[in-house]
Amino acid sequence: MQEVRKALAPLTDWMPPEVRDLLDVEVWWLVLLVAALLALLIAGRLLRGVWRVLFKRRRRAIDYDKPLRQELDQCPLPTRPPGPCELLVYHLPVRLRLVIVAPGGKDIDVDPSAVGALLERLVPGLGAVAANDGPLVRIWPAQLSHQGFINSFHRCTIKPEREGAPSRWVLVAGRIVLAHQPVLLGLGLWADEPNTLGRLNLEPHQWLDVLRLRAGEKRP
Repeated sequence: MQEVRKALAPLTDWMPPEVRDLLDVEVWWLVLLVAALLALLIAGRLLRGVWRVLFKRRRRAIDYDKPLRQELDQCPLPTRPPGPCELLVYHLPVRLRLVIVAPGGKDIDVDPSAVGALLERLVPGLGAVAANDGPLVRIWPAQLSHQGFINSFHRCTIKPEREGAPSRWVLVAGRIVLAHQPVLLGLGLWADEPNTLGRLNLEPHQWLDVLRLRAGEKRP
């Protein structure tokens, strides 16, 4: 025991006598051992934290918009001239190049083959315009809110021009109600000349005010 005391004496010999004499030397050894173990534990946790910050590979942010994103210049151009009725947005002649439809709730389904009929019910004659212009039609998953759909539509439709610059694209999005069921609709419209209409958000009662059809000129 004396050899052990002699070997461990440096652990307590540095203390002032009035402090060292407060406890038996064996108790001081135990206190110092516990303090050393706590210091090692804290240092280990700090080192692990530093390691994670410096070397842990950051997870890539999930791009939830990727399956919805649409480059507008990839939408098909109409191959036919305008039909008997010409589509107007605020009296500006346009062609239909993109139609995006989404259910307005989880319990509602959208039949891709019925999109033309849906457009026809929204604006009489718009289904015939779609049949003539041959736009790209996309069905999105059900949306939690119509405002969320509008935001996603405008965020995911990418114009070749910078936002705010004159463009031939007019993007219209909003909610419609057919047979008491909410449906969310976004249209990509292509004007003859660049304009500053840009992006429009419509409530159900506004579609017929913004989108109009007029009889086109007779062609031989």
